[in-house]
Amino acid sequence: MILIVVLVIFFLLAGLLALLRAKSPSKGESLSFARKEPLFSPAERSFLGVLEQALDSRYRVLGKVRLGDLVKPAKGLSNSKRATALNKVNQKHVDYVLCSATDLSVLGVVELDDQSHGREDRAGRDVFVDHALSSAGIPIARFSAKRGYQIQEVRDKLVETFKLATIAPKVSATQDAAPPQPVSVNEVTPEPVIALPEPIETAPTCEKCGESMVRRLAKNGPHSGRFFWACSSFPKCRQVVAIAEG
Repeated sequence: MILIVVLVIFFLLAGLLALLRAKSPSKGESLSFARKEPLFSPAERSFLGVLEQALDSRYRVLGKVRLGDLVKPAKGLSNSKRATALNKVNQKHVDYVLCSATDLSVLGVVELDDQSHGREDRAGRDVFVDHALSSAGIPIARFSAKRGYQIQEVRDKLVETFKLATIAPKVSATQDAAPPQPVSVNEVTPEPVIALPEPIETAPTCEKCGESMVRRLAKNGPHSGRFFWACSSFPKCRQVVAIAEG
């Protein structure tokens, strides 16, 4: 009788072990991924060109930098607060980071605010980012997204906000080769305005899991026909955000 009991237990353990091995992924099993959206929206990509024209070779602009790569929790925080702070800064990124070309030291952050920044959730995100950068001593310059920008105005704001050395307007090769001519005040022409595409709404980041959100159209229910933001990791995360109708 004892031998039968031992055999039964043995077979049960063997079956349980086989089941666990079947559920656990093998070491050679590879993970699959899908391509995300372009790094910059059309408006962000165009404004990057504006920044590059407003600056000179002493500076470099980096894009889509994680906030957690710029700041870290200050000393003295409890373990729970430190973990919360790390989680929040690692889930957010900034549009552009202005660096010194010599050593890539951070001089400041530039944010391009489109119409989505008027939403309550985006406004809360902006307040947190501004506070995190300010407490770390990193200045930030915000520009409103629009169809065109005056290069000199952008340059002046960058110089003032980040305490940069004076940046002279860029001169083309044809202008540089031409002999100097006296120019009256009325003949001075401003630098060209850079035309940009219509600002488009930037997809927010899911506040629950940190993944990007995608625009969806409700097909059923009381909100049928209205657009909303849904987490891209659905059904793992079911976070949704209503889109205010303009």
